[in-house]
Amino acid sequence: MDIAQIILIVVIVVLIIAYPILVSSRNKKERQKLDEQTNSLKRGDKVMTTSGIVGTIVDLHQEGERKIVTIETGMGKNKGFMSIDAYAIYSILNDNFAPVGQETKHEKPENVQTQKNAEVKVEQTKTETKIQNEAAKKDDAKKVKTEKKSKSEEKKESK
Repeated sequence: MDIAQIILIVVIVVLIIAYPILVSSRNKKERQKLDEQTNSLKRGDKVMTTSGIVGTIVDLHQEGERKIVTIETGMGKNKGFMSIDAYAIYSILNDNFAPVGQETKHEKPENVQTQKNAEVKVEQTKTETKIQNEAAKKDDAKKVKTEKKSKSEEKKESK
């Protein structure tokens, strides 16, 4: 047997042994995170299920080994209730329907800033227009004065 073949066999054996260990540790971390989320559920939380249904938790109770969550969906006449397994909850949402823990982009302050910028530009435009109008009035007044002077001079000359 060649040394390259031995190294190849050793690498394959190590991979066959290491792969399940790595996968199980990753699954263990995901399971812990899911358990923490499930245990932190409380009434009034807005949640999204794994199927994309959004609602508010109205009841939590234990049925044997399973934790059952009742969520309220819809509004007004279209209000409905669903009882689901707590592990079917994909994420807990904040008031903006974004997952808790994720940074949300607050559009309101940007819109307010954009609106303020627009208002400032409008004010600047109004001011510039006012200045231009005043300058035009001054020019018109000068023209009228010069015309009056020239007319009065013409009258004097004609006399």
